Amino acid sequence: MKASLLLVLVLAAEPNLDELVERFYLGAKVALAENASCLDSDQQAWRRTLKACADAACLKRAYLGRLAVLQALQESVPAGLDLPAVPQLLWAISPASEGKSGGVALQVEGRLAYDGGGYSLRAEGGKTWLLVDDFSLRGTTAERMAQIRAASRDARLMARGIAGEGAGFDPRHCVYLYVLP
Repeated sequence: MKASLLLVLVLAAEPNLDELVERFYLGAKVALAENASCLDSDQQAWRRTLKACADAACLKRAYLGRLAVLQALQESVPAGLDLPAVPQLLWAISPASEGKSGGVALQVEGRLAYDGGGYSLRAEGGKTWLLVDDFSLRGTTAERMAQIRAASRDARLMARGIAGEGAGFDPRHCVYLYVLP
């Protein structure tokens, strides 16, 4: 069965899923402020993954998974949603400048640290991955990163983006920061 027909069947059975995903997406864009453009490509990538679903159950899982990813950026979440335990998007850091397309994907886990030169994730083995340097910190990101660090001292976080030179993310691409379940 084609993904578009499956989507119609899922939305007929669960009519609020598409509306909720759209509401969560728009809510996340508002929360991300000047970094909202990062969510556009992320949402488009998620929509492309729906094509891989071969049945209605897969589509329902995909929708619930997307809601779970975006729930940390919502002002409120409707009661009764059975959301899976997945990494939740806490923040996105927009590029410091326009980047070239492509690059090697990088995903790391660790604890958020601030070393006086920028924010990084420190892995269990001690390796540090720079997320954003002080020079690139601006606007809402400067405030939000300090809040995330204060609130997540013991939490394991995950960052994903494009690898930069050295031990860090390429500042010409969006970096996504998640809290792990």
